[in-house]
Amino acid sequence: MPTSSGRLLLPAAIVACGICLGASPAASAEGWDQGPVRFSASGNDQCQVEFTIINQTNGYYVVDFAVDGEDPTSLVGVPGVWSQAGVSVRSRFSFNSVAYDITRVVGRLGVQNSAPAPPVFAPGTAPYVTDRDPITTTRTVDLLDQPRLPNRSSDTHTVTYQVVVGPQSVDKGFDPATGQFALLETEVSGCQTETVSTLSVPPTAVSGTMVDLTVQVAPAAAAGTVQFFADDEPIGDPVDVVGGSATLPHVFSEIGDHLITATFTPAPVADDSTDTPYASSTAGPVSITVQAEQPGTGSLGSGSLSPGSLGVLCGEDANGSLHAGSQGSTGSASTGSLGSICDGPGSAGSAGEMGSLLRPGSAS
Repeated sequence: MPTSSGRLLLPAAIVACGICLGASPAASAEGWDQGPVRFSASGNDQCQVEFTIINQTNGYYVVDFAVDGEDPTSLVGVPGVWSQAGVSVRSRFSFNSVAYDITRVVGRLGVQNSAPAPPVFAPGTAPYVTDRDPITTTRTVDLLDQPRLPNRSSDTHTVTYQVVVGPQSVDKGFDPATGQFALLETEVSGCQTETVSTLSVPPTAVSGTMVDLTVQVAPAAAAGTVQFFADDEPIGDPVDVVGGSATLPHVFSEIGDHLITATFTPAPVADDSTDTPYASSTAGPVSITVQAEQPGTGSLGSGSLSPGSLGVLCGEDANGSLHAGSQGSTGSASTGSLGSICDGPGSAGSAGEMGSLLRPGSAS
């Protein structure tokens, strides 16, 4: 962990070596497991870490921790963390006739074990005892309750921990081989709320015609964006989720079947926020069939007929030449009476009504 230039000098009674051990204790994957003070931390998959201290001395100890290698200077003055956050704790002592001057960093508030005496033994008080009945203290910390948690939108965090307060330096994780106090770690996961994304796509679409692709994200409070994909290629820009829904209007140009998927990406969460972060999720695949545009749908569907188009409909050339005797007025030129336009006798109609549309043998 990073350190700062400031230092806190502990009382001499804290740092003095009253008892020198013949063999050095060792750290393990389970924590510091030898000597009169043993401590450990275990992370679970519910974004929690449980600290444990087993203490056979008559003075209390404190196990402190940091998250994701954070700089404790960022925690100064934040409620719930050490008031001396960011200040280095200096420990000076002798071990096996070797003098040590060790600096450790105070970080977040860990767990203090229950013991009959404070970590300072003033002259004339009871001596330091290492063989009393052990006192076991545990404390469970929910990382989502921690202020200014770094990487808050991450599902997994690394928690590093060590003893930072106690009456005997050599009893709390000091390794003479490295000249450092044990800095242990554990992993915590499950720090995000799961989301479910559901994709809605029409079964068919017409090439060149816009359709809506929609994703519903649950819970609806999850903020973020949705990126849509067609055959694993992104289509359009990411769409904001509003009220648990994101919709992309899209025009398909390639004929055939396409597989549509979508990915929800949660919005970043500020480090000083207490909101629960959300996990990403994927929707689909859902198939959509894109068909070619049907010919002639534009003119007949609108109900307007031109002389040129009538010629093509009646089997004549594109110049609009019609069969002789095929005449009518605009009143009879409806899509429901093509027979009378092409082959039947001229229908009765007013030649003066919007002008004569057809004349025998030609198209005006």
